[in-house]
Amino acid sequence: MQQRTLKALEYQKILAKIAHYASSQTAMDNIMTMQPMQSIEDINKSLDEVVEADKILFQHSVTLSFAFDDVSMAIDKAKVLSVLTPAELLRIAHLLMIARNLQSQIAKVPDDSIVLLKQVAKEIYTNKKLEDDIDKAIQSETELKDTASPELRSIRAKIRRIGENIKAKLYNFVNSAQYSKYIQDNIVTMRNDRYVVPLKAECKGSIPGLIHDQSASGATLYVEPMVIVELNNELKSLVLDENKEIERILREFTFRISGECDVIEYTFKVITNLDIIFAKAYYGNSIKGIRPEFNNKGYIDIVKARHPLIEKNKVVSNSIYLGKEFNMLFITGPNTGGKTVCIKLVGIITLMGMSGMFVPAESAMLYNFDDVFCDIGDEQSIEQNLSTFSGHMTNVINILNKITSSSLVLFDELGAGTDPTEGASLATSISDYILKNGTKAVITTHYNELKEFALVMDGVQNASMDFNPLTYSPTYHLCIGTPGASNALIIAEKLGLSKAIVDKARQGISTQKFEFEEIVLSLEKAKKEAESNKKETEALKIEQEEKLKEIDKEREKLYLQRERLNVSVRKETKRLVEETMEEANEIIDELRKLLDEPDQSTIFKAQKLRKTLKKYEINEENEFSGMSESLDGEIVVGDWVLINSLNSEGEVIAVNPIKKEAKVKLGGIITNVKLNNLQRLKKSVNKKNKEKSKAVAVSQPFFNEQVPKEINLIGLNSEESLTKLQEYIDKCVRVGMHETRIIHGYGEGILRKAIQSYLKTRKEIELFRDGNFYEGGKGATYVMFK
Repeated sequence: MQQRTLKALEYQKILAKIAHYASSQTAMDNIMTMQPMQSIEDINKSLDEVVEADKILFQHSVTLSFAFDDVSMAIDKAKVLSVLTPAELLRIAHLLMIARNLQSQIAKVPDDSIVLLKQVAKEIYTNKKLEDDIDKAIQSETELKDTASPELRSIRAKIRRIGENIKAKLYNFVNSAQYSKYIQDNIVTMRNDRYVVPLKAECKGSIPGLIHDQSASGATLYVEPMVIVELNNELKSLVLDENKEIERILREFTFRISGECDVIEYTFKVITNLDIIFAKAYYGNSIKGIRPEFNNKGYIDIVKARHPLIEKNKVVSNSIYLGKEFNMLFITGPNTGGKTVCIKLVGIITLMGMSGMFVPAESAMLYNFDDVFCDIGDEQSIEQNLSTFSGHMTNVINILNKITSSSLVLFDELGAGTDPTEGASLATSISDYILKNGTKAVITTHYNELKEFALVMDGVQNASMDFNPLTYSPTYHLCIGTPGASNALIIAEKLGLSKAIVDKARQGISTQKFEFEEIVLSLEKAKKEAESNKKETEALKIEQEEKLKEIDKEREKLYLQRERLNVSVRKETKRLVEETMEEANEIIDELRKLLDEPDQSTIFKAQKLRKTLKKYEINEENEFSGMSESLDGEIVVGDWVLINSLNSEGEVIAVNPIKKEAKVKLGGIITNVKLNNLQRLKKSVNKKNKEKSKAVAVSQPFFNEQVPKEINLIGLNSEESLTKLQEYIDKCVRVGMHETRIIHGYGEGILRKAIQSYLKTRKEIELFRDGNFYEGGKGATYVMFK
């Protein structure tokens, strides 16, 4: 990828933001040298790793540490057995600890979708013993612990003991009455690793001993008294032994590490790469980015993308697509309208995706271009601030010599900086060359010739930066499909330029060009109005959909309430019928017993019981009379009504509207009833016939026949089922059953259809229906008898 392109698109600024989230200096350095990848396999793998890192960090809330130092130089030294320093050993031990913790933490994440990073973690080399041994031996970057070896512990114990002995003798020496007057300060110090006392320079020779140093002023001499020379010699010898033991320990560690240099070096690279991956994930989260997808067909489709270098509260999202219906896009519109930002957005989103980064967009379909070329030079670009037309053209020529059908070209103000007529002609010719080459290109321009080129050429599309048609201020939204007007004269007038100057400028514009600008301006206004109307229509549509949803909810509530009421009524009706039938059966049984012994007393009892039985007939009829469907409207002669206070049905034979009452015939009785006590019902069969049929039913000997309230036909074929069903329906009719259930199951619905076809032939049946969802659904049929 050309460095000119990376610099123009400010790619390094993106890298710097990612590097901010890395912990190790090595990862930071590697991020700053990162380049977009070419292989789509490498790109997708890198993006998948960032997706997994994002899950670990933000779904599973796992915090990982990458605070390790660069161990490259230490490893190189160990390879040639150059003795490592304590500081280098500590860095290697810390690296091993970080590697071990990373391996453990990543492996423990409870997510089977995290595959790549868990595999990487498995490949990390760990050596807990080496890590612990270094920690046990090294105190700091310059010092070893006494526990580094038994020999070192012993030597240092002797050094401390002799040092204490020397200091005790010297303090006695400097505090003595004989020598204290010669001492500059009442202290014991060291020079050249030997204990000395500060002697006044003018008292030189007053204390027998060896002079090791002199103060800067010359007023103090540092003297080693002869009485401790042998002790200092012994101490010096022990210090040399200590250094030899330290050298031995460090050399031993170096030898151990030299045998594992390759795996430690590999682990260093692995966890450095992990630091980069997780830094990308942190950055992707900070910009609310998404994983871009890549295709191999050469097109891009970016939806609601935001430039990552513009402040969040100022950035405007834009959607850009290229490579399907057209390969070249001309962006037109007024200055400061956002054209340059748009082409930079296309470039930086492409580079970020090819670098394995999340991009700030709602969705992004990208292509791994073999190269991205750009020539961007306006007030927003420091690089091009001093450019000339020749420099501009030199860059364009260089680009044209390198482009392929798999390249992306970004030109800002192509052909600008020279005579407008020549520049427009040159820009049109260059655009035609790029188009024929099959290269994808996004070009900003003010030339009407390029707008017209887009209108007449296949594979080219116009776009414009939207603006407010009233204030002529930019909205920074890209509109693909229509060219934009430059509006230079209008903007100049809005900014305060004299109207006379603006009018004269208008006169200098050719009529053809002016008319073209006017057409473009009209198109933009019309499009703006259409978009406004579309938004209003969509808002109304949403509002109506919400109202329909509310209506559906209310209807569903009413349906459920009706079903619950129906269930409750049916249950109560069944209870009353069963209760009445049971009592009636008991009376009939008692009547039969009395008839076995016919005498005057028993006949009297039988007549009394018969009257009781008739009472139950009326009660049973009345129980069902209230089940008739009521009707609205004025009550007139001939209506069938329910007398609410009596819970009985009758026929209206006269109406007195003045007294607000009606004459109602109840069987053989005619009574006056207030209109507000009546409920108009649907006309039903003649009540006398109903009473007659019920009286017959009660008097039949079959009344005591035991008939189940439902029949199960599951497992039978159609012929067997209908035979059994016919017998069952006959029994139901004989005993005066009012409702029953036929269980036939779901299956393929063949048995259900056959049964319901048969039920249609039975005149004794008032209606039948499928069961509700709590009654067995279509696996059962409910039958109501007349």
